[in-house]
Amino acid sequence: MTADHDPLPDAAAVAARLKRWRLSRNYVAIGNLGEHVTGRLLVALGYQLLGAQDDFLGMVPAVLGFPSTAKPEDFVAADPDGRLLTVNSKASVSPRSCTVTTTGDLSRPHIARGQRAVDYTTLRASLISPLDGDAYSQVMKVDLVNMKAQVFDVGDAGQLQPVGPPHDIGDSVAAVLACWRDMPRCCRKSACTGRVPTRRLIR
Repeated sequence: MTADHDPLPDAAAVAARLKRWRLSRNYVAIGNLGEHVTGRLLVALGYQLLGAQDDFLGMVPAVLGFPSTAKPEDFVAADPDGRLLTVNSKASVSPRSCTVTTTGDLSRPHIARGQRAVDYTTLRASLISPLDGDAYSQVMKVDLVNMKAQVFDVGDAGQLQPVGPPHDIGDSVAAVLACWRDMPRCCRKSACTGRVPTRRLIR
C-alpha cells in the first residue's frame, strides 16, 4: 500500500471514517493511526526517535544472538532529558474510554500490569541493543473522540502519571488520513520525521 496524499479531510470526514473503523472493529487501522500520531507528537515534543517497532522487525534475533519472535515496543526513543525509554501507543475511539477528568487530563490508558514492569520495558528496549541498566517507559494515550493525546510516565510500581497537558491532534490525524485513503500502514520512524510539519500539532 502506497501513500497517496489527498486534500486534508475535514472534521466530519475524519469522524465518519473513525466511526466506520469502530463499527467494523478495524482495530489494526485504529492502532496504526494512533502510532503515526504518537510518533509525530513525540518529535514535536522534542523526543529523539530511535525507531518504531516496524523498523526493527527481523533484527531482534541478531541482537539477542538466538532465534526469537519477540518484538520491541511501539517506539524506542530518548526523551528531552536524554532518558532512553520505550513508548507504547494506546489509541481509542470508544466514548467510554475517551474521557477527560476534572483535572483536565485524559483518562488513563488501559495497559496490562505486566507491561508496566521495569523488567518488561527494559527487555523491550534491549531487543534492539544490549543495555547495562534499566529503560524507562511511557504510554501515549491517543483519544480519537476528543482529538487529544497525552503522555503518561510508567512509574516503578506500574502507576501511570500524566506528563504535561493533553495536546490537540486534529491536524495530525487529518494529515495521516490524507496520506492513506484506506487505512494507515504500520508506522516507521521516517513517517514521523518526514515532510508533514509537526509544529502545528501542539496548541
